[in-house]
Amino acid sequence: MIKNYMKEILTEHISTFLGLIVTGIAGFIFGRKKIQAEVAGMDADNEGKEIENADKLVKLYKDALDDLAGRYEVKFKEFANLAERKIKLLEEEINIQKRINDQLKTENAKLRSKLKEN
Repeated sequence: MIKNYMKEILTEHISTFLGLIVTGIAGFIFGRKKIQAEVAGMDADNEGKEIENADKLVKLYKDALDDLAGRYEVKFKEFANLAERKIKLLEEEINIQKRINDQLKTENAKLRSKLKEN
C-alpha cells in the first residue's frame, strides 16, 4: 500500500515536473524568437530615429548656411559704408591740410616780402 501510494505520488509529481520542463523549454524557444523580433523592431525604430535626428541636424546646418549669406551681405554692406565714410573723412582732412598749406605758403610769401623790404 505504501508502495502504491509512493508510486502514485512519484508518478503524479514526475508528470507535473516533466510537463513544467516541456512548457519551460517551449516557452524559452518561442519567447526567444519573440524577444529577437522585438529587439529587431527596436533596432529598426532606433535606426529610424537616428536618421530623423540626422535629417534635423542637416536641416539646422542648411538653415544656418542659408542665413549666413544674408548675414554676410548685411555685414559687407556695413563694412562698405564704414569704408566710404572713412574715405570721405580722410579726403576732407586732406582738403583741410591743403588749405592750411596754402595759407602757410601765402603767409610765408608775405613774410619773405617783408624781409626783403627791410
